[in-house]
Amino acid sequence: MIGLAVAVEVESMATSTVAEHRGHDLTQLVWLGVNPNASHVLFVVNTYPPRLGGLEQHVSQLATHMVRLGHAASVVTLGPPIGESMEEGVAVRRLRGRFAIASVISFPPIGTARRIAAAYRESGVSAVSTHTRFFPMSFVGLSVARRLGVPVVHTEHGSGFVRGVSPLVALGSRLVDLTVGRRILRRADAVLAVSESVAAFVLRLAGRHAEIFYNAIEAPPESANPVPATSRFVFVGRLVPGKGWDAFLDAIAALKADGRLGGASAMLLGDGPDAAAARARIDALGLAGTVELRGHVPRAEVDRALAGAVLVNPTRLAEGFQTSLLEALAAGSQMVTYPVPGAEALLKEGAPVRIAQRNPSNLAEQMSAALADPMPAFPREGLARWTWPQRARQYMRVVDRLLAH
Repeated sequence: MIGLAVAVEVESMATSTVAEHRGHDLTQLVWLGVNPNASHVLFVVNTYPPRLGGLEQHVSQLATHMVRLGHAASVVTLGPPIGESMEEGVAVRRLRGRFAIASVISFPPIGTARRIAAAYRESGVSAVSTHTRFFPMSFVGLSVARRLGVPVVHTEHGSGFVRGVSPLVALGSRLVDLTVGRRILRRADAVLAVSESVAAFVLRLAGRHAEIFYNAIEAPPESANPVPATSRFVFVGRLVPGKGWDAFLDAIAALKADGRLGGASAMLLGDGPDAAAARARIDALGLAGTVELRGHVPRAEVDRALAGAVLVNPTRLAEGFQTSLLEALAAGSQMVTYPVPGAEALLKEGAPVRIAQRNPSNLAEQMSAALADPMPAFPREGLARWTWPQRARQYMRVVDRLLAH
């Protein structure tokens, strides 16, 4: 098996030492004395990059920064692709999933927990990390942890029951939450929540008090370019029901109709099952020359689009803490959002956030205000606590507390 990422191989282990141990499974390097104080966290998750999304990026960044701190991280997830690889120092094993539902959730074969535990029994796993209570692999991770005799740290990313789906899917997901999801939250040795709203939902659902564990971003470079004047509205996210792309277009149409849009442009950055509907709505609202539908674009292009722009975030989904808010903050954006987890916390720290009522009319009002009267930019020094190095240290403190008992 491909072993795990040992950060010392990346940062502090000499090349000769690596060569000396090439014949060993990398999972053993920690226990060969290279880094005797390292922990090994095994992430058992449904999805991981190259799949795109906030949850996938959260797990990937957390694992990568654990490695950079000198710990070891392995990921077991469901593909495609199927196989094993080392990715930025993290050992990733992708298994075949079955019975995919709406390209969001797939299920592992029966016996997966037993096979994972057997594969990692000699790998010195310190703790198992699971994410979001309704994913099948979270339940598998709980079983793996018990089989290995190690604690499980569960991070919850949802702030409520699933919304923005069909009544049948909503009913099914609620039943999962009230049974399997509740069991996962109650049996985890530690529960983290990516925002206060998520922590409140965990308390309601399972009676557990969760530690706040905010989402984070990479630290922006010190030499970042000056932020240009605000002249663009940007929507970033998957084009799915409830995400708010339609409210964004309606608000742009309202601003254009009464002359408040001026010379500002608008972009939809993202792809998904509603892409065709978004194109049709742009045409129907007469926005073909105003709104650019870009589809999925690389991260660097998103950052360029956000620089000096107004990020518009009219989601109605049960979001956790959207990293797009932090990415906009780092890019020097103004933000207009429906009430979502994290928005109030950012506003209290002085971030340029306007929180709109959940309707396109008030959304347009707040967008117009952001365009005409931008709030002061967020100080760059304030970004430090919202970065992944800080968050990885917090996570390892949680693991250390559990291992000390």
